[in-house]
Amino acid sequence: MDYMKELAFHVENIEDIDLKQPPKSGEDYIKRVILEAKQYADTVVADINPDLFKKPTISIHHLSGCIEAPSSLIPTIEWQERQVQNFKDLKLYVIQMQDKIKSSKHNRKLQKTQLPHIDNQEDWITYCSKESSDDIENHSPTLTTVISMKQPLIEQVLEYLIEYVQTQGKLSFKIGQWLYALLVVLHLPLNPDTCSCLRSLARTCSVIRANSKKLEEHEIGALNLFICLVAKYYRQMDLAD
Repeated sequence: MDYMKELAFHVENIEDIDLKQPPKSGEDYIKRVILEAKQYADTVVADINPDLFKKPTISIHHLSGCIEAPSSLIPTIEWQERQVQNFKDLKLYVIQMQDKIKSSKHNRKLQKTQLPHIDNQEDWITYCSKESSDDIENHSPTLTTVISMKQPLIEQVLEYLIEYVQTQGKLSFKIGQWLYALLVVLHLPLNPDTCSCLRSLARTCSVIRANSKKLEEHEIGALNLFICLVAKYYRQMDLAD
């Protein structure tokens, strides 16, 4: 890098100029620049007074990964691979059957039933917590409902339900059913907010799994399932079991 220090051209008689007079030529101007540059040190360090800076008004907490579960609750790699494949198969099936499901009796009935407004979290929690006995062509009523929803609504309801699970500290069967159905119809690639929500879901499931003293087998399966899907299907591998 020494070649960068070499002068591009030589300027003589630098001191033989009157700084009180304006430059008369380009060479005269360059002489003035060189004289001014000699008045400054090659390296300048700012003298900063830390007392002049305001302290941060918010604290930033770094989110950790999933909490490791007891060895008896951690799913096997084979189980996780099977769940991811089943999830992929269902997503493909929904795409192939989407037109048929949208034209089904359930969907025509749903169109007459007004869904909660996208901004009303409480109504959506109530709506998703309701049990339903409908079973149209072997489709879950939850799945046939979410297929008719637009992506912005799907993403918003996902956020509502994940926040609800975090607050409650438990994952009910009906809410879990809704979460799974919403994930099935969730389009890729994820936007940053939705990706953050899914990561929160995996962390929350790991906390519930680690802290709960008594969990039924199906509850452990549901918690492991969401951690698995977020980590393995949505490529958040740092959260994987």
